[in-house]
Amino acid sequence: MPYVILTASFLCPVSSVCGIGPLGYYNGSLAVTEAGAECLNWADFPDYVQQYPDRGLGDHNHCRNPEGGTTPWCFYRLASGTIGWANCDCNQGKSSALRLAEDSSVELYFGGLWGTICADHWTDWDASVVCRQLAGKKSHPGLWPIPLHLQSANCHGDEKALLQCGYQEAVSGTCNQGSAMAMCVGVPLRLVGGKESFEGRVEVYHDGKWGTICDDQWDDRDAEVVCRQLGLSGNPKALSWAHFGQGSGPILLDEVECSGNELSLDQCKKSDWGQQNCDHIEDAGVSCDPFTEGTVRLAGGRSSSEGRVEVYYNGDWGTVCDDGWTDLGAQVVCRQLGDYAAGQGLILLDDVACVGTELSLLDCPHSNWGQHDCSHTEDVGVRCSPESNTVADGSLGNLSCILLWAVRKYLVLVCSFGNSGRYGTFPCAGSMRRLLSEKDL
Repeated sequence: MPYVILTASFLCPVSSVCGIGPLGYYNGSLAVTEAGAECLNWADFPDYVQQYPDRGLGDHNHCRNPEGGTTPWCFYRLASGTIGWANCDCNQGKSSALRLAEDSSVELYFGGLWGTICADHWTDWDASVVCRQLAGKKSHPGLWPIPLHLQSANCHGDEKALLQCGYQEAVSGTCNQGSAMAMCVGVPLRLVGGKESFEGRVEVYHDGKWGTICDDQWDDRDAEVVCRQLGLSGNPKALSWAHFGQGSGPILLDEVECSGNELSLDQCKKSDWGQQNCDHIEDAGVSCDPFTEGTVRLAGGRSSSEGRVEVYYNGDWGTVCDDGWTDLGAQVVCRQLGDYAAGQGLILLDDVACVGTELSLLDCPHSNWGQHDCSHTEDVGVRCSPESNTVADGSLGNLSCILLWAVRKYLVLVCSFGNSGRYGTFPCAGSMRRLLSEKDL
């Protein structure tokens, strides 16, 4: 799930609502500790009330500072049943109060109750707002069960408080991906302008503004730190010369030189804030690509086990031309495939000529990358059945029927599996191209 990593030294604290009144003490109605525990009634502590007369203590549970301190406090009951005291949360009543549980779950004081935020649509930008609002505030044990408050936060990343975002209140009380979390260590980062969530122009937040990084000295070691800080586990790659477009804000950093082992960008050697000699054409970017070269997927099918074959190469998804494509190539694709996704791209391969025993499509003879004489009407496709796509002792598994046809201008290959067949047993007539027309769908 999304994380953003910030340090308190770059954060702006939220103003307090616990001002000292004309009587010399806080006289408001706040009645919750920083950890979210409900304050106990002062009347339960008569000796203390008598010790501090005329300091606002009485038959109520509102926070007070009878000794004249700057932060009001109250007594509360610990989970063990014993009585303790704690400072009250003076951020409540403003834009909202936030806290982090010990497991980094984000908790929001909303409608008089502490509650969680759904992680289904949680982003780095949401987390950056949380860390800015927390202003270095420490986590708490999280001893009390709490409800779900927000379905999504929908922050742009430059808001000063979470409830300034276009949030959506929760309707069901459940989340597919659990509660939103944030880790607040280091300067705020985000990726902007990429086609995928794992790539983009690197922007940092400082002094109330988002800005870019100049690509002087920018390399893969810097990208590795950015990817680590953002919680992205892909292959780090540095990109220069405004690869993801030019930014419009200030250029905040230059001469960034990471060793690659740092946990956040602020631990790297770099220029002072705002000191640079660059234009936005030099904006630095990164890709934290989770895909490896030669990864295969199916797209455009009626189910996850069929579709147009697409292969990943040099940061792009592309198709495979059907010149030389046979049922043997489809066996290799079916064997290689794990999870399926959708997408589009270039025609990257042609003249693929598998023998059927390969473990990866890249093991098959094929054209040079990007060299073809095809159009997308010749994109190949497969349908895979999970029962058998393994190779053992030269066997192709229990493959009994393979059909190929053109459907909606795509060549589709269907693999169905039965109990018969070692190498070359195809009782359903083997390969057939363009067997069906568009009217057959």
